[in-house]
Amino acid sequence: MLSTTKPLVTISIPTFNSGKTLQLCLEAIKNQTYKNIHISIIDGASKDKAIEVAKKFGIKDIKICRGSLLEARYMGVKNAKGKYTLMLDGDQILNHDSIKNAVDVSENQKIDMLAFEETLYNTSNFLEKLFNSDRTLINAINDLSPFTGVIMPRFFNTSLLKKAYSNIPKDIFKNTGGPDHAIVYYEAWLLSKKIEILPNAVKHIEPNSLPTLFKKFYRWGFTSIDAHTGKYHELMSRKERFRTGLFTKGLILESFGSILLLILKGVPFKIGFFTAAVQKSINKLDN
Repeated sequence: MLSTTKPLVTISIPTFNSGKTLQLCLEAIKNQTYKNIHISIIDGASKDKAIEVAKKFGIKDIKICRGSLLEARYMGVKNAKGKYTLMLDGDQILNHDSIKNAVDVSENQKIDMLAFEETLYNTSNFLEKLFNSDRTLINAINDLSPFTGVIMPRFFNTSLLKKAYSNIPKDIFKNTGGPDHAIVYYEAWLLSKKIEILPNAVKHIEPNSLPTLFKKFYRWGFTSIDAHTGKYHELMSRKERFRTGLFTKGLILESFGSILLLILKGVPFKIGFFTAAVQKSINKLDN
């Protein structure tokens, strides 16, 4: 039964063939100490059991989006019923009191955006250890700049989030996936600088094999082409660099791990980006 004394929080989750991780994601939401939650699933026509998993948890607000990740997130925001909206991914596992803490900070400090500090869900193999090194560096530096930082808010005042989305050019909605979160944060940051970081809030299930990593970041590169022109050109060019704060605060090994990881991610990203650029050029010639 939903509480009427605390603000409603909408948790919007885009899914695509993420049934395996979605199970863990939804279990963590179910176990939250904060209970006034509305869950919205925006599924990209999954071929696995993602929708079945959502229904097993009693989620009725399930919509299908055959467009981009940016468009799927937009559907979730338009559908948000809560005072606050958490843009969560299906491979993220909330700590049990994250929503309670986020609401408390937002209400008491009048914060418009909260970044959820991430740690790794698994660190059992070499690739996961590289992700862990990178995340350790990110969390130590705490760079909240939308241009140079990696930390981005996930918990928003819904009214601000809707205003931010209204300022995103509609012509990039169709194909933009990889940089969707960076674009949303940039637009929200232009409207408000009231942002904080919620410590120890979420664990992230990252790729644990090179084929999985290649597939993910090839897709990110392929779906970033439209964001590199026009309004977001400077944002994209400044973000696609090595982390700020490398080799500071005694984080030597973590810095080397971050550099190696960004190289491993950068190769499929660039292949995906240039593949999309070539296809776009061919389509222009055909038209």
